[in-house]
Amino acid sequence: MARLPPDSFSQTIAFIAVAFGVIALILACVGIGTPRWYSLYVLTGTGTYAKTNSAIFFYTCDGYPGYSSSYPWMTDYNQHMQNAGSLCIVGILFLAFGTVATLIMALRYFHAWATPIPPASFFLACLFMLAGKAEGARYLTYNDYSANLYQTAHLLTMFSLGFTAFAAGRIHFLRRTKAGHNATHHIA
Repeated sequence: MARLPPDSFSQTIAFIAVAFGVIALILACVGIGTPRWYSLYVLTGTGTYAKTNSAIFFYTCDGYPGYSSSYPWMTDYNQHMQNAGSLCIVGILFLAFGTVATLIMALRYFHAWATPIPPASFFLACLFMLAGKAEGARYLTYNDYSANLYQTAHLLTMFSLGFTAFAAGRIHFLRRTKAGHNATHHIA
């Protein structure tokens, strides 16, 4: 049997999912790579504000409120921040894989066993991205643009998951219908 590309509506839905995935991937990479998850500003004597410290999953500048390296629980703090960063990066990798797999799915039929791979990749991306944010939230207050970028990327990843799951289900159903597996049989 010839392997034809999916129907145009399924392709359109898959391309929308790819667009959301690419935008989410860019936002997630910028969000995780920039040092503005937490920032603290103080009022100077001249009436302006000055940034005193910032924090991200990979490092914390001196003066982060309440977190001195002399405290005995700082090892726990560092471990949680490293875990959060690692979980977020794994989520970004699943996001990239899901985006590429969805693009391939939009252009060619996958085998029946491979059709759920793009939605599963986006699901795992959502799961790991959320786990990373939750792990980091134990010690870090998100109040700056890097965290907002990453949270927006997580939302767009959820949209990609929905569109990809719809397109994959539609492609799978249409393939089985063309093969005659979903036809109803009337017994007289």
